[in-house]
Amino acid sequence: MNDRFQPEQHPSERHRAGAPDDSGPVVSGPDVSGPDVSRPVVSGQDVSRPVVERLARYGRAEQEEVLGTGADPYGVAYTGLAFLPKEIHFGVRAADGRLVAHTGLLPLPLTAGGTDLVAMGVGGVCVAPDRRGGGLARTVVGAALDHARTLGHRHALLFCRPPLAAFYRGIGFREVVEEVTVEQPEGRLAVMPLRTMWAPLAAGAGWPEGPVRLRSLPM
Repeated sequence: MNDRFQPEQHPSERHRAGAPDDSGPVVSGPDVSGPDVSRPVVSGQDVSRPVVERLARYGRAEQEEVLGTGADPYGVAYTGLAFLPKEIHFGVRAADGRLVAHTGLLPLPLTAGGTDLVAMGVGGVCVAPDRRGGGLARTVVGAALDHARTLGHRHALLFCRPPLAAFYRGIGFREVVEEVTVEQPEGRLAVMPLRTMWAPLAAGAGWPEGPVRLRSLPM
């Protein structure tokens, strides 16, 4: 999510999902690239007691370090949507220093059921193929949400492919059942085809009923 309120020409409007920006943060898809529970940990390569660190940067090189090369690593190019790069990044490294998991954050302005609020967007969640099954996605997303709480955010929001909704429900997210509209380049509006999910970050935080309008590109 993001706090960028439609500048005259947002630099991220040049990009589409799955197309990293060589000059800055990667413009990545919104969800886990392969569920963390999709395959067992390779023997001898598990990350015991993973330590989550705040990353100074997360660009093309870092994404490829986790996921390898590929034109559409998050599997969302079919939506045709442009996504914003995240601004805050967390990761987990293997013992050899290789980055093996990532989650990004970006505050987003939105209106839900007539109520204006800023939610912390969660995106770019990924785990290296050879490290899946060890709970790294849960760990790195949890650390990112803890950081969002320290910033005073009451809601987290993410977009994911339908097969991943069960994973996110398992870590406390809930589905937004109303239609979600997002901004796109050139002033266009689009109905979000991905699953929209939210999570409370503070006691008593509820989600307003009614249609959701993201006042920016999605993250």
